[in-house]
Amino acid sequence: MGDAFTWRNHHHNAKGYIRERLDRAVANIEWRYLFPLVRVINGDPRHSDHRPLIVECGEREPTIHGCFRDISIKFEAKWLEEEGCFGRVEEAWNEALELGQVEMVQMQKKILRDLQDWDRNVLGELERRISSIKKELERCRRSRLSQQNVNREHMLRYKLERLQEQQNIYWKQRAHPLW
Repeated sequence: MGDAFTWRNHHHNAKGYIRERLDRAVANIEWRYLFPLVRVINGDPRHSDHRPLIVECGEREPTIHGCFRDISIKFEAKWLEEEGCFGRVEEAWNEALELGQVEMVQMQKKILRDLQDWDRNVLGELERRISSIKKELERCRRSRLSQQNVNREHMLRYKLERLQEQQNIYWKQRAHPLW
């Protein structure tokens, strides 16, 4: 499953751009009979020119998360990676001043509420954004080779790296023991 090409040189010019199927998984009939649910996926080539071969040994069980939500709003470090973050903070600060909220706690609540609304309504869920960029990148990689598609692939890879860095920041923040 996935893109047939497992290696790319990521050249910026279509004439020098190379894509090859170098990596493979092999199985014979007897082995396939013993492991009928196995499938091989050409994974995402994050930070590499090779796609990892992922061998899944069976179907995944759906997980159900019974998490409790904390009512208090906390600052998300991933917001700092977004272009509009500082503008949003400044805008919320000025709105708080106009509303007569001069105490720091009031201003902080106003800013955090506005940032949370911005995150929910404008930015959207990070996983969904990553998935969308990955799908778009796969479509781009499977399309014919042209300078326009090479440029588009580089732009999409950059966007994906930025979103994945935000995801790393998100999980790093949650891993902090006193968060």
